[in-house]
Amino acid sequence: MTHARKRPDKAAMTLQLDRAPSVDGENLEVGAADRAAPSPTGSARRAQRSIGPSPRQIAKSGAMRLRVLEATIDCLQEGKSHEVSIAVIAEHAAISRGAVQYHFATRRDLLCAVIEHINARRLQQFSADLAAIRPDEDLAERMVDTHWKHLGERDFLAYQELVLLARSDPELTEAFAPIYQAFLAEWYETARRAFGWSYRDREVMKAGNIVHYVLEGMAYGQLAGQLSPDVIADMLDHSKSILRAAIQKKQDGG
Repeated sequence: MTHARKRPDKAAMTLQLDRAPSVDGENLEVGAADRAAPSPTGSARRAQRSIGPSPRQIAKSGAMRLRVLEATIDCLQEGKSHEVSIAVIAEHAAISRGAVQYHFATRRDLLCAVIEHINARRLQQFSADLAAIRPDEDLAERMVDTHWKHLGERDFLAYQELVLLARSDPELTEAFAPIYQAFLAEWYETARRAFGWSYRDREVMKAGNIVHYVLEGMAYGQLAGQLSPDVIADMLDHSKSILRAAIQKKQDGG
């Protein structure tokens, strides 16, 4: 006698499917929505990537880029501009050459980025120096003293090497020129915002340029050991007097 196979109860099957197994009495049930969501396909993953890098990836990339820039500045301020190459920077930063070239395809790209990085930091420092001057302080003295101090620091030492390097490299000279002009324009604007020092005024421009280039020229002379401390002190005092006279003339409406 043949017995008909009992068909499973459909409701019971549904209940069994909806209930996940448990471990140590803890229910591991997965909701219907979770079951319905398939794992991302290749096209879905590509779509996710097309949205762009995550904040973590952006931060990691920025940190690596900064690491390369700072490693280059280290090499430059040691007076080894002629040795600066992608391979040397990669070794100094303890990263692969490919990692350097991911951010900077060529040596020229890297050096241009370095000078922009240095200029941005110098402008930030200049703005902070001006903001820290008290109303009762001698503006000319404080500006000259702080600027001279920064010209002996790491960033400007690296900048000097970049300028010397560009002297024998026409491509770098051409690339650096607009970067330097943009730096000067922002320097002038920072001074205008801080204390109304407008470089559109011919006398203001002349006084500012005399002081600026006297100090930078002394920095190069000091680098070569050509200036004694007495000469430097005398030139700093003279620079202050030039700047002080220009500021006073402006305040008097001249």
